[in-house]
Amino acid sequence: MFRFFTILLMWILCGAELDLFIPSFPELQKVFQLTPFMVQLTLSVNFVAFCLFCIFAGTLGDRFNRRHVILISLGIFIVGSILCVSANSFTMLLVGRFLQGIGIAAPTTLSFAVIADEYLPEERPRLMGILNGIASFTGAFAPVVGSMVNLYFNWRANFTILLILGMLCFVCSYFAVHGKKGDPHVSLSPKSYLPLLRSSQLMTHLSAIWMLTVPYWVFVGMAPILYMEGLGVPLKYYGYYQGAMSLVFATVSIMSFKLLDEFGQKKCFYFGKWTSFCGAGLVLIIMLLNVKDPMIIAGVMIVLAVGAVFPINILYPLSLEVLENTRGRAAALNQALRLVITAIMLELVSYFYSGSFLSIGVVLFSCMLIFFIIIKIMIYKQWLTFQD
Repeated sequence: MFRFFTILLMWILCGAELDLFIPSFPELQKVFQLTPFMVQLTLSVNFVAFCLFCIFAGTLGDRFNRRHVILISLGIFIVGSILCVSANSFTMLLVGRFLQGIGIAAPTTLSFAVIADEYLPEERPRLMGILNGIASFTGAFAPVVGSMVNLYFNWRANFTILLILGMLCFVCSYFAVHGKKGDPHVSLSPKSYLPLLRSSQLMTHLSAIWMLTVPYWVFVGMAPILYMEGLGVPLKYYGYYQGAMSLVFATVSIMSFKLLDEFGQKKCFYFGKWTSFCGAGLVLIIMLLNVKDPMIIAGVMIVLAVGAVFPINILYPLSLEVLENTRGRAAALNQALRLVITAIMLELVSYFYSGSFLSIGVVLFSCMLIFFIIIKIMIYKQWLTFQD
């Protein structure tokens, strides 16, 4: 029980690591004289660091004791948080964010492998639902907390909270995570990922997951600028708009274990698929009509969030079982490539951003369209299986 609580705590840290300080974007722009493109670098360098170390964390987690890898990573996260709290220049802040990205990679990635080691296949979608729910609850409340902290204190206070959470995770992991003895035959070379990259079945599974998660993170990354600058939402209300999406996703995720038991994986998966289809249609309408109402945009994002819950919770555990003895690397590959795609999309959206929802909506709609195509391929190849 304490072990699962520790994994939940890691996911809380992962959710807070992004959403907590995002409301500080406008203040950071003023303090360091940044453009929207430059302030987005605090997200992008974090994503790049995350994905780079994910590759090493995956191989290290498969070869060595996962506990040691997690503890070292959390130590790096703590150092990065100290740099962010004390940053007196934008460069120092970026270095701190880079180290935070390195430090959060292994705990987030290897927690999936720990669950796969300890629980039966039919239990994993339910646990994924709980984990995603807790992480999303964090995402729901983090913008609210972050905006309030930034309003009454300053941007450094948000990084102080991350520092405290990182230290708490380190202590809990030290006592709770025992780890699984690794396989000494696993190569530490990046070439150990070649069998995974060559597996069309695994890459198809992961691609479907990316097309559901990338739109969320693109929207989260652009939401402060869109809501507060483009739509005129005050800082004290911003957190409620973004938080509503995460809160709904979290609620459905936590309830998903009951819904999976009641209706089965197949019905829940297709419910998510068609809800996502409706959300994609609404995104297209918003773009065509140039809607600027923040409540309508938040409502459409809620529909997309609900649609993503079951496909993610069902496909991810399946992806870890496609190839034997590759759970750590499969989890790492998922995290790394997802973040690379997200970082690229964020920079493109921020570059073409003109004060409206249009550039964001293009990415959301395109990802949903690709997701539907991928699901068709999985059905045709008979790669879509359910534990009913």
